[in-house]
Amino acid sequence: MEENGTINEKKILRVSAVQRERYTLLDDTGEIFGKLKGSLYHSKQYPVVGDYVEVSRNPQGDSLIERICERKTFLSRPDRSGHADGYVKTLMEQPMAANFDYVFIVTSLNQNFNSGRIARYIAVTIQGGGVPVVILSKADLCENAEQYIAEVKGISDKTDVIAISAVTGEGMSELQGYFKEGVTIALIGSSGVG
Repeated sequence: MEENGTINEKKILRVSAVQRERYTLLDDTGEIFGKLKGSLYHSKQYPVVGDYVEVSRNPQGDSLIERICERKTFLSRPDRSGHADGYVKTLMEQPMAANFDYVFIVTSLNQNFNSGRIARYIAVTIQGGGVPVVILSKADLCENAEQYIAEVKGISDKTDVIAISAVTGEGMSELQGYFKEGVTIALIGSSGVG
């Protein structure tokens, strides 16, 4: 029991959002907020969305994140902020998400389609331990969706490719097969591709 009479209960919770130095954590009752314990803050290893963390619950305010649990998968990208591309040794990593099963790589079948970008996303996903699924949105605006599907399948045989349309419903039943209890899906892609 702590000095103020509250019980400091430890739980494993999941990070659902990160806002600077404050974390939104999922609890049985909903969302609570947490901050890093000083030693974790100074270790420079911070939780990301999807992480499971050990938390000392504080019913009076922000709970205390004491430890990041082992990650089964991890998604990151190069962070070039403040680092010259020519100096690979100084290139940092920007963590994005952890503990996902699938990564939906979403791109629309318009001017946004870029096979090089899709290939990079597929490589990052596989390197991070996840299963890539390329979602080609806005199929109703494209006359040759099959050509794009074939192009993406040519990039990697380790990914599924689904052309979808929110307008016509195309591909939605195939997409529905990924939504199962206990499965975590991360989404990456350019803004406006949905």
